[in-house]
Parts: sequence; C-alpha cells; structure tokens
Amino acid sequence: MKTMREQMYKKFFIVRLILFGFAIPFLTASVNAGNEIVQRREVHALWAHPTEAGMTVESVRKFVEKCKRANIDVIVMDVKDSNGGLYWKSKRFPQAIARGYENFDLLENLVREAHAVGIKVDAWLVDYMEGASGAAFRGHPEWAQLNPDGETTLSEKLGKKNPYPYLWMCPARRPGYTDQWLIPLYEEIVTNYKVDSVHHDYVRYMGDVAPDAYCFCDYCLKHIPRHAMLSYETRPDERYRVKHGQPRIEANWWSDPTMLPADWDQRDRREKADFILNGRTIPGGPDDMRYFFYDYRSRQIETFVREVAESVKRINPKVGVSAAVFKNPVLSGRFIGQSWDRWNNWIDVYMPMTYRSHFAGGFESYLDHLTEATQRQLEWINRGRPLYAGIATTYLYREEYQPFDDIRDRVGEFQALSANDAKGRAGKARDIKTSFETMRQRLAQFAPDKERDIGSLINALSANEGKGATPAALDTLAKKIAALRADLPVGYLPPEKLTRSIEAARQAKPDGIVIFAAGSLDREKLWPTLEEAFKR
Repeated sequence: MKTMREQMYKKFFIVRLILFGFAIPFLTASVNAGNEIVQRREVHALWAHPTEAGMTVESVRKFVEKCKRANIDVIVMDVKDSNGGLYWKSKRFPQAIARGYENFDLLENLVREAHAVGIKVDAWLVDYMEGASGAAFRGHPEWAQLNPDGETTLSEKLGKKNPYPYLWMCPARRPGYTDQWLIPLYEEIVTNYKVDSVHHDYVRYMGDVAPDAYCFCDYCLKHIPRHAMLSYETRPDERYRVKHGQPRIEANWWSDPTMLPADWDQRDRREKADFILNGRTIPGGPDDMRYFFYDYRSRQIETFVREVAESVKRINPKVGVSAAVFKNPVLSGRFIGQSWDRWNNWIDVYMPMTYRSHFAGGFESYLDHLTEATQRQLEWINRGRPLYAGIATTYLYREEYQPFDDIRDRVGEFQALSANDAKGRAGKARDIKTSFETMRQRLAQFAPDKERDIGSLINALSANEGKGATPAALDTLAKKIAALRADLPVGYLPPEKLTRSIEAARQAKPDGIVIFAAGSLDREKLWPTLEEAFKR
C-alpha cells in the first residue's frame, strides 16, 4: 500500500506536468522511477543545411527565429558537407573550409543564436563521403575506397549513363582518413564550440550503386583475411586440411583448416576480391566467404563510432553523439556495413531515415509501414537509447511531383527527336498532355493563372499530332515547368500529408520526430504546418 507521502508526491508531479504545459499527446518514452512513471516530452529536431542559415549574423538569427516558431528543440546543422567542405573556422584543416565561409563561422554564430532562445545545436558531419576536388582526397588519394579493378567510386554510374559524382573514403585504413582526418574534425568541434551534440551521417560504406564492390584497397585486401584469421601468420608455410569427422562438410569448420589459398600472395587485386566475395570457407562447402567481408565492414564502422564517442566524451562528457541511420539495421549491416542496432554504447540518439523514398507502395501504405518500422527500430535497440523518427517532406509528395518530372522527361525526349519522326513526335505530344491532365485540376484550384498559361502552351504544341511543337515552344514549356515545380503555390502540396506522417510515427511512441529538411519546408511552404503539428 502506498504511503500518504507517495500519494501526495504523485499528485504534485501531475500538477507540475500540467503547469509546464506538457500535453498528453506529446508525452513519450515512459521509464520506471521507483514506483512512479516519469514521461519525457517528445523532442522536435530539424536537419538543416548551411544555405538555409546563410552567411551573415542576421540571416542565422532569422533562421533560428523561424525554428523557434516551429517549436524546434534541436537544429541538426550540416557542418561538413558531401564534398568535404567545412562550415567552421577550422585551424586543423583550413584548406577544407567551404567557399564563401572563410570569413564567417557558421557554427559559432548558430550556437550563439540558438542557445539564446533555448534551442540545442547538433553538429552534423557527412562522414565517409568526400568530393573529388575536396581537400582530403587532393591531399591523400591513397585514402579512397577501391573496387576490384582498383578504381574509386567515381568510376561508377548512377543509373544507366550518369557518372557517379561522389568519392568515398576507406573507413578501415590506418593510418588513413578515419584517424588522420575524420576523428580530428570531431575533436576540433567539441574542443572549440559549445555544441550540444555531434551527428554522424553517411556513417557507412557506399551502397547506392555498388554495395558489394568496396573496399578492396591494399589495406583491406590484407586485413579482411586477417580479421577472420583465415590463416596463421606464425608458421605460414604449414597448411592444414579439413578433418572429415562429420558427414556435413561445413560441420567440420572447427577442425582448423587453412582457409586462405596457398597462392594468395601471387593473386592480383581482382582475384583476391573474387575469392573474398565468392570463395568457400571450407573446400567443398557452400560459397560463404563473403560473410567475412560483410562482418569486416560492419566492424570497421562500429570501431569508428566507438572511437568518436570515446574521443568526444574524453574532451567533454556533456556532449552527445547522434546518428542518421538507415531504417533497417539488419539489412543495412549487410549492404553498407551499418549494423546500428549494436551501437547503444556509443550513440546517445538515433535518427533513422524512415523516409518515404525508402519504402515501396503508395502513401497510405507508407503510413502503416512508418509506424511498423519505427516500432521495430525501438525493438532492435531494446529502447536502450532515445530514437527520433525521421521524416523527409519532399518524398511525401511523390504523386504530386510525378507529373512535373514526367513532363520534363518527355520534353527532353521530344527535343532529341528528328523533325521527320512524325510518329515519335505525336506520341511525345500525347504523353505530355496526358501528364498535364493528371495535375491540371489541382493546379487550377491553387494557381488558375498558371494552369491556363501552361495548359494553353501544351495545347498549342500538341496540336496536329505534335507538329506545332517548335524548339522554342518546347524550351519555353521546359522552363515554365521547372520554375513552377521549384515554386509551387501554397496548398498544392497537401499539408495533411506531413501531419499524417508525423501522427503515424507517433503511433510507435518514439522519443522524438526529426524532419528533413529546413530547405524543403521553405520550398514546399510547410513551415505553418510544422508549427501546428509541433505545437506544445
């Protein structure tokens, strides 16, 4: 039976919650505190890029004010971008400071302005992605990830023909990018700036175009077999065969056979990579050697995450470490070495990218899968750390943006056709008109003048089976479609899609919601919607 004092304390605690305005819908993550239940308020975070804050004191202040009106608790600001550019006055790597920010310290100004209004700042670093012209690669090309042909990620294709524009650095190599460049960046921030947290992004291997092709640099070719101890370094000339004690060949793994081929040192890069990806642990057994490749990569990323946490906490134990991660740590462990469900000892807040672009199906399916995925994420980490469900606004509007993209693509194809291709021109003209019809009603509702203008242009160029489509008319249409897509009228993108997505995430009871990104909110005119959704 509770004592009178315990009952009075419970009443006092409830009154305090009411007085501080902690409304019931925003109470999450219940934890036991003796016999009482203490509930934490839902945290609201926002990913943002330097261009959204600008490069003046006044522009940073206005950006922070906008975040405050939207009830943002944490600004996650990109301070090391995907080209390796830095947005603080780095003394360690001044050659990497982003162009235009040499004389303006964005991080210093953001921390000051945000803290003045009670908003925390999370310094966001793009970890292993660098630019081909970035300072790190220019100074140390040997730090780059290599494929079996000895080429960097710049050799890949994005889609069928577009060159892949990013350069990825090897997480494993020591000394190398991790310990000579990346960790020192984290240490410099924590040493010199009063940030509340540092934030990992791209904390993984490349997985968007070639998930199994990296890294096979000289360092990794030496250390992948060593990681799994596929042969002994002592008595290297002694080789051991499988002892066939069990009828299933793979059941004899314990008999300590030498798993690395005898001619390993004579093999070239491609041959070694092929063995690591397609070889057999036990001769005659299954093609399972690539298991060690996956495990090696996950171990390298995990080691880096641990080292950053240890360095940060050693410098300032009050600074947190957070991470943007893919939605499924089991799959991301296999494809990109990001087994983040094992990181509870080193990550203070998880921010899974549960973006609609990472799910198949329509919008209604996404809402259900968003709830389910967030619930599973909490299970994977056993609620061992706070988790903020990540929502990207742009990807919510797949249906609304699709007609614009279809028209753009068809116009481009039309422009490439021969003037004598009557059948092809007629087909493209019909496709353009069909795509416009799917958006026409909504456009007429929110921007009738735009609907009439573009509609008239499309009618003219599609007349007489596309014969009226002059190069000038096609060029004009392409420009108007691009301009409209970049600046859609208020309301054209249904704001309720954002509201419903936030509510779907809340069904799983995460510790917070994080939105990607401030620039998207500007373009999609969703700041008022976010203010309402995040109202206390």
